[in-house]
Amino acid sequence: MNFKKQVIIAGIGVAILLILRVVFANAQSELPIFITLLIGSTLAYIIFLYLFKIGKLKGETHWNWRRFMVYAIGIILLSVALDYTSKIHNHELSDSIWIDAHGNAWIKDVFGALLALLIFYIIFSSLYEHFKGIQKLKYQKSTAELALLKNQMNPHFFFNTLNNLYSLIKKDPEIAQEYVLKLSDVMRFTIEKGQNDMVKLKDEISYLNNYIELQTSRYHRDIRVNFEHSVKNPSYGIAPLLFINLVENAFKHGVEKMTHDAFIHITLTEDDMTVRFKIENNFDPETIEKKEGIGLINLKERLHLSYPDTHELCISNKNEIYSVYVTLFK
Repeated sequence: MNFKKQVIIAGIGVAILLILRVVFANAQSELPIFITLLIGSTLAYIIFLYLFKIGKLKGETHWNWRRFMVYAIGIILLSVALDYTSKIHNHELSDSIWIDAHGNAWIKDVFGALLALLIFYIIFSSLYEHFKGIQKLKYQKSTAELALLKNQMNPHFFFNTLNNLYSLIKKDPEIAQEYVLKLSDVMRFTIEKGQNDMVKLKDEISYLNNYIELQTSRYHRDIRVNFEHSVKNPSYGIAPLLFINLVENAFKHGVEKMTHDAFIHITLTEDDMTVRFKIENNFDPETIEKKEGIGLINLKERLHLSYPDTHELCISNKNEIYSVYVTLFK
């Protein structure tokens, strides 16, 4: 059932409940209260459905917003029950079939205790999940930094870099100096800036540029690597080392295993609403790994922890072209 049909059905339900509420407004029973609770619950469902539709509540966090609805409805029900039993106890309303002003007055205290326990549980569980998320984010970030540093210092990468540097020193000392500086900048960013919670977008772009140039220089064949970027606010803060795993994977699973016509196309844009990163590379279907790599798993975890409810990750694998799209909502 699509969004429009759900809203129409819920709207018709609210209209019917409103009519019933007017009809039974003076009924000497709990029916008007029950109808009011149904109206409030239905309206809450429509609101959350709308927020989910416009993207304020992401699909991957469906359990969170459903749980929030359960909490909200639980608080409303207990609050109304507490208010209703309190009025009976204070003789403001006539006795109910469930409670009278004297015999069952203890039910009011039960509702009050349940409401207090629910609120305490919500606050405690929220704080605990927030703390657990922070600890997990720190662990994932440290893991990403260590994995990236190991990858950059592994013999394959390091020896190729040194061989290229040795050749450049003989052919063109000035370019060799630039090569050393780029390698130094890449290592420094990984070790120093990688420890920060946020880095400037321009620094992340510079880091990616240096890494791409170092990687490209390793291959002694024609490869097409394009990195286009357009940002409105270069100082906008972003989680460090967020996109590097995708760039590494494009070289590792694409360029390294292609004998000819290898390409990588990268685009990074930033505006008032979003930061968007897109990367595409071709690959040899005979060498592709079916299992999801640790780099992609790590990226998903970091996005979930650093940008909860404010990101989208789309992966496409069509016509021997692997594409990843990352959107960060401001």
